[in-house]
Parts: sequence; C-alpha cells; structure tokens
Amino acid sequence: MSNLKEELTTLALDSGAVRARVTTRERLDGPPSANPTSVLPSARSVVSYAVYLGRDFIPDYFGKVTRMVFKRVMFESYQLVGTIGRELVGYLEERGFRAFSPSPNGVYLQNSTLSHLLPDFSHRYAALASGLGSHGWSGNVLVPGCWSTVYLGSVLTDAELEPDEPLDEELCGKCKLCTLVCPNRFFSARESQTVTLGGREYTCSKKGNHIRCAISCGSLAGLSHDGKWSTWALGTARLPEDDDTLPEIWARELANPDNEYIIGHLRPKKPEPWRGPGVLARSFEDTQPTCNNCILLCSGPKEWREKLVKLLHSSGRIVLQDGEEVAVDAAPESGSLLQELKEQLVRS
Repeated sequence: MSNLKEELTTLALDSGAVRARVTTRERLDGPPSANPTSVLPSARSVVSYAVYLGRDFIPDYFGKVTRMVFKRVMFESYQLVGTIGRELVGYLEERGFRAFSPSPNGVYLQNSTLSHLLPDFSHRYAALASGLGSHGWSGNVLVPGCWSTVYLGSVLTDAELEPDEPLDEELCGKCKLCTLVCPNRFFSARESQTVTLGGREYTCSKKGNHIRCAISCGSLAGLSHDGKWSTWALGTARLPEDDDTLPEIWARELANPDNEYIIGHLRPKKPEPWRGPGVLARSFEDTQPTCNNCILLCSGPKEWREKLVKLLHSSGRIVLQDGEEVAVDAAPESGSLLQELKEQLVRS
C-alpha cells in the first residue's frame, strides 16, 4: 500500500493541490464530524489535500476596490478541490477500492442547526490529523508555505494507507489579528477551545454561535461595531454580545424588505448539481464572496497582516447606490495602505 499512498498524493499534487497527506480512521477518533465512517462506512484512510488561493487579489478585496477579484478565485478554487477529489476517487475505484470525496463546503450532518453547523466530514480535522497543516487561532488550518489561504479537500477510502504524522511545528504565532477582521466577533481573542483527535489535542479560539459567521457570509450583517468599516456584506444588522436572540435576528433580516437586493441578487438561484454537492453546485454567477476575511488575512508575515487589518479598518463601508455596491467613508490613509501592499506584492 506504500506505493498506492505515493501514487495518490502525487496524483493530488499533479492535479493542482499544493500539499497532500494521509491519515487514518483511528487518528480521527473524536467529534462526530471527524468520523469518516459516517460518510463512507467502510472508510479506513483519508487523503487530505489543500488548494492554494494565492494572495495577489487580497489588497483590492480588503481595500474595497472590488470583490470580483475574489469571485473568480473562490469559484475556481472550490471547483479544483472537487476535481482533485474526483480524480482520486476514480483512481481508487479503478483499483477495486471504495472511495468518496465530500464537498469542500455546504453539506452538513443531519443533526446540525444554523447555530451549530457541523459538516458531514471535517476537512480541517483531516488536515490536522494528517499533518497537512496546523491549527491557527481562528480555527483555520495553516499550511506550510501558504498560511491559511487554502481550501481543503479530502478523499475517504477503504484502502489501508500508512498515515503521515501530525505537524509538531506551530505555524500560528497567536498574533490574534484574525479576531480584528470579523465584524460579528465569531471567535474570541481571549478564550480557547480544544478538540481531541486520536488522543492528540488541538487548540484554537473559542467559537460563538455559528449564526455570527453565517449572517456575515450571507451578506446580512457586515458592519463593524464602531460603524466605521464593513465587510462586503450590505446588511447593517447589529448583533448583540449574547447569542440568545441571534436566530430571531437571522429570521428578521431574511424577511426585511430592505434586504431585497441581498436576498434576490446574492443568494444562489442557478445551481449546477452536476458539478457535485454543496458548494460545488454553485455556478460562477452565483459565487458571491462577501467575507472569508479570517482565511485571507493570514496570508503572509505579521507585518503584512497588520497592514491588511489597517487597510480593512480604513476602507469604509459598503452601501448600495443606484444598484451598485459602493464603498463610502473610507479613511484618508486607505489609498496609501493599498499602494504599500501592492508594492510589497511586487517585491515578493
């Protein structure tokens, strides 16, 4: 099976992954979403892989120049994750093994709720257990050489493959700048939470109610608490400190006639299920990025991240004017910060 493992990881890399590793069912013993047998009952091994998003587009995205620079990256990167998964599944099935590749996003366990979404299989847990990357404070996985600007994929199989070791190296320096780019304070700057996988502990920030993330990515609430900056989300709902009324706020904003553009224009309406389940069925037209800030922030050294935070906080708010998404109230330093980051990209 050592040859099969090498063939699979090589195929993943040749197909566009930036890194590929292997773990086993035993090393994923932990939360329900870490259990590969809940998706493929005969699963014994998992091939975990990452697709790099790049970072050239990030200054324009954070600086409110345009979110369309991320639209193409998001769509093509998710589709590449799906393509790699299908390639690996086909390779395994041709050799008599069972295999399945879960969607990179958008498919959840049946007992999930909006307040606590659980994927049918956690690609993050597979990435941690296989040593594909290490836990960042945000809960995103940091991959060597790519930071957290990756989308993850997995292929579950009944083939018995030799596992790789988890990373001992901590790639996250706990700067916690990620907590400054989430307007709805989904994760804590002070409190942590720990997950155990195969007897090994992994720690990241303590998460709040998942509506805090969903309502921003759904464009219903992206305004910072001081009102000075926003994500690309157009909704201006303010979320309270406690989580008790979040489901009520979510329902209210969905029914709010002021959000007609958000519901009508930004919500998927032309799915392409032939591409696959979950986010893979999303067409390019229906790919509408409004956040992902926590993933995109950690895309370079601390100095780079600090400038991105300053750029985001000085970039103003997004409003709708004559059917166009427009940034208003940007601070004077926004333009110079944007230029500095672009010059840094050229130098690197």
